[in-house]
Amino acid sequence: MITMADPQLAVTEGALAQGVMQLRSCAILGLDGDGQINACNAGVEAIFGYSRDELCGKGFACLFSAADAGRGADRQVLERALEQNFEEMGLPMVRKDGTRFRATLMLEQVGTAQQPQVLVVVRDISEYFQTQKRVREAQEIALRAQRLDAVGKLTLGLSHDFNNLLSVIGNSLDMLAARRTGDESARRIMDIAHRAVERGTQLTRQMLAFGRGQTLVPQRSHVHDLVYGSLELYRRVCGQTIQLGVELEKDLPPISVDVGQLEAALLNLLSNSRDAMHGVGKVVLEARKQTMLVPNGHGEEAPFVCITVGDSGPGIQAEIQDSVFEPFFTTKGVGDGSGLGLSQVYGFAAQSGGTAIIGTSALGGAAISLCFPVAYATA
Repeated sequence: MITMADPQLAVTEGALAQGVMQLRSCAILGLDGDGQINACNAGVEAIFGYSRDELCGKGFACLFSAADAGRGADRQVLERALEQNFEEMGLPMVRKDGTRFRATLMLEQVGTAQQPQVLVVVRDISEYFQTQKRVREAQEIALRAQRLDAVGKLTLGLSHDFNNLLSVIGNSLDMLAARRTGDESARRIMDIAHRAVERGTQLTRQMLAFGRGQTLVPQRSHVHDLVYGSLELYRRVCGQTIQLGVELEKDLPPISVDVGQLEAALLNLLSNSRDAMHGVGKVVLEARKQTMLVPNGHGEEAPFVCITVGDSGPGIQAEIQDSVFEPFFTTKGVGDGSGLGLSQVYGFAAQSGGTAIIGTSALGGAAISLCFPVAYATA
């Protein structure tokens, strides 16, 4: 049996103390009642970038940003530990090189009323924090995709039924027109009906695009070729009073897309930007490689090529950003839009294995990105 006076216990405690001082997975600091650091272990170099000699004698505030220290964050943490004897919390701290990181702190009062001392254990949880953030983002993306997928399935069924009805109406109109009636008013009525059927057919195609019911013919293509090949068309859509800039990252990997549908999607986005700016402003067409969460995945990341249309317009309000890809949602006046443009764009991106994302452009307005997975060459 080992007693408190046993030399073996003293040796064991000495070894433990030495091990704690050499520990590098967490930083251990000893503070006096004024927040001055009077002792620390080797972990301060791994966590904060300071050597033990550098940090001893400094104030606890040096481990916080100037803004946090200015509002007394270091004093608040220390005072709570002195008042409650033990405190545990998470907050941002700063390394010697000025970089911020997420940390958890455990503080315990180990001194006396006459000589207060606080032991602080600091762990860097930046990686865990980022992992949790990615998981939350993946869950949000999955929920939004599930909602849009459910709406898409409903839209797909309705569009097929609607298309069947339009076919019957169109065929009936063709049969009536074949009778060559001399009634001019009847001919005008049939022309109006034909135009309505054509408009309905166009709406059906857009609904099919959102519901992923259209047939795509993907080709392995390079974004530079696709953008510059249609650049003159994009300039015409923008008009002479809108300045169109192109910023494509060099050496972009290829993507697999339906070339015609991509051109239509970009024309759609450019038209929306033009209308949002009332025909006057700046638009930038960008493309870059980006590592992002895989849509409908399990939190894993993969390389994508994102093609973005950003403008200098008023932007899209945060409270409606989750709704803009839904069919028939529009901020335009009655009769100015079907509300199917962005839903069609989203449906095309999703059917191509990617997604569409709303953000803010460097020009100050809205930015909508079409993100497609990199198409690796097959052996």
